Amino acid sequence: MFALLSTRFYCLKIDHLIKRNGIKHYLNSLAIDYINEDRNLALIERLQAAHLARYSFSSVNALQAKSLSLDDDKVFSRLINLQEGGYCFEHNKIFFLALVALGFDVEILIARVMLNGREENPRSHRLTKLTLEGKHYLLDVGFGVSTPVIALPIDQSSRVSEGVNLYEISRRDRLIDVRQVLPNAQHLYRVELAQFYESDCEIAHFYSHHHPDAAFVNNLVVSRIEKGERWLIRNNLLHYWHETSAVHTQQVIQSREQLHTLLTDTFLLNVSKATSAWLMERYVLAA
Repeated sequence: MFALLSTRFYCLKIDHLIKRNGIKHYLNSLAIDYINEDRNLALIERLQAAHLARYSFSSVNALQAKSLSLDDDKVFSRLINLQEGGYCFEHNKIFFLALVALGFDVEILIARVMLNGREENPRSHRLTKLTLEGKHYLLDVGFGVSTPVIALPIDQSSRVSEGVNLYEISRRDRLIDVRQVLPNAQHLYRVELAQFYESDCEIAHFYSHHHPDAAFVNNLVVSRIEKGERWLIRNNLLHYWHETSAVHTQQVIQSREQLHTLLTDTFLLNVSKATSAWLMERYVLAA
């Protein structure tokens, strides 16, 4: 009887926490029984995969020179309620807040994106550090088409696989490098285990969607990942990967109608036809 009452109290406490800032609506949209399932790594990875399938990475808002507040309510409104898409500082904040509400021990991290191999790259990518049962992991739902759909263990150097994807984690003291080894070799990011705050995210986020040289201010980038399939728009090209069959196709986007259909049907974004036409003229035809 006591155990039953304790379980009910715990569920009521969690239900109270997740009602804040749109978290309950967000978690319900992922269609996972987060109340009754054990708080373990399997639940987190299911939430991670569901987020990546449901909510697309997108630079559409950044391209329109909008001021993108990181206020909790406004982030949930843009990405979850309005389905406008976003990038790492938005996606990983939502995931972070949901994990906090579910009782997980998480911290903010900001990494250097290393795709171009430059050591001096600034810290411009938000992700999450998870501590669970004495072990530590990196969690990410905001690295675009290359996002690992798995919790990456970081206590020591190792390799970990998710489907056909093989990742190498290199640990040197408090410095961690994450590389994808297969199917494509690429250095994803480098992160130092330090204390970061929301204020640090505000600065990097401001650069990422306002600085004239920032990637997302200059390129149309939209991606989604679901069950071994990955879709990417980069300016005028649509890429598609099917991981198990090793199929990779690439095609040029030909019209504003095609672009609009892709954005709304394939990437599940709420984008007006006028915005699609503007993106076509400004970033697709100009590529």
